[in-house]
This record gives sequence, structure tokens and C-alpha cells, in this order.
Amino acid sequence: MATVGTTLIKLDGTEYYSPSFPRGGLAATFSVDVTHFHGVTNITITVQHRDENETTWTDADSFTPITAAGTKTLDVTGLKQILRFKYAFTGGNAEDGVHFIMQAPSWRPYG
Repeated sequence: MATVGTTLIKLDGTEYYSPSFPRGGLAATFSVDVTHFHGVTNITITVQHRDENETTWTDADSFTPITAAGTKTLDVTGLKQILRFKYAFTGGNAEDGVHFIMQAPSWRPYG
């Protein structure tokens, strides 16, 4: 049975970015469910953010580097108006990759 989600292949090792999305609260818990993990040493998922009048992205926080299939969570506070995810691979070969499902954030007020 196939799992709906996102599959990323390391290829040349350049980072991948998700589409941007609006903030739903000043803080959130982000969850990722990694269902397949092949070859790479790890993948790091970073939450990036910016305000609508800014032109550059800054890192809000990152998941602990992921080294195997499983569910991981990240709690982030002080979020700006627009967010996206950055996916970066470490180690492995060009054909190595990961399949995962990014869950919808659990938004809340700051704190």
C-alpha cells in the first residue's frame, strides 16, 4: 500500500523548500511522520519565517536531525507572518531519500 505524502531524493544535496503558508497563531507544534528512510545519514527540517514586508527568510527552529522512520514533533514560539519548511540532507548518495507526511500545525497563542 502506498503512503500519500512527500518523497524527496537527495540528488545533488541542494535544500528543498515547501510552499509558503500563513501563520495561524504566534506559536505552533509541528509534526512529521517519516514513513520511509533510505541511505541518507539524516534529514533536517527547519521552520523558516518572515513578515510580509521582509524579503529574506530566517530560521525559527529546526527538528532534531532525523535518522530513521518515525514521528517527530517540534514546538516553536514567536512566529512571524509567513512560514515555510526547509529540507536539508546530510550524507548518503544522490539516489538516497526519504518519504514523509508533514501534519497540519497545531496553532496556539504565544507561550
